[in-house]
Amino acid sequence: MGSDMSSEKPEFNWESIEVGMVAGEREITLTPERVAAHLEGVEAGREWYRTGSPFGAPIAPPMIFINDVLEIIDENFRRFGTIHAKSGYRFHRPARIGERVYEKVVFKDLYVKRGKGWMVCEMTVTGEDGEPVATYLHTSVLSLTRKQEDEK
Repeated sequence: MGSDMSSEKPEFNWESIEVGMVAGEREITLTPERVAAHLEGVEAGREWYRTGSPFGAPIAPPMIFINDVLEIIDENFRRFGTIHAKSGYRFHRPARIGERVYEKVVFKDLYVKRGKGWMVCEMTVTGEDGEPVATYLHTSVLSLTRKQEDEK
């Protein structure tokens, strides 16, 4: 049995993150299996994602990266959970099945509103050609510590 690597990760809380900090980054390949699992999960069936598209070959659904922001955070922090508040998406170009993409998550904003801590993350997805594929904004509520509550 191996050691628990999660204990080596920093705790995911107000004190452990700051604006501009890279939450994590990774490369993934948009395999047919990854796409099929996503399509099954969202009950989608467009042929563009399986056999061909107006872009010359099968493409990945644009929302295939939807859960990757939190997956990347979880790879690098011990996160108990957050309350998802809102999302924003910008799609620059389709990602191709079989393409290797680079994902990077950065903490873009931290603020207090109505006594709660708020975090805004931005994930950029870049294709193997170096061109942007998508940009995702993810806003969540974080618990404030007693220190931040006392400063109000």
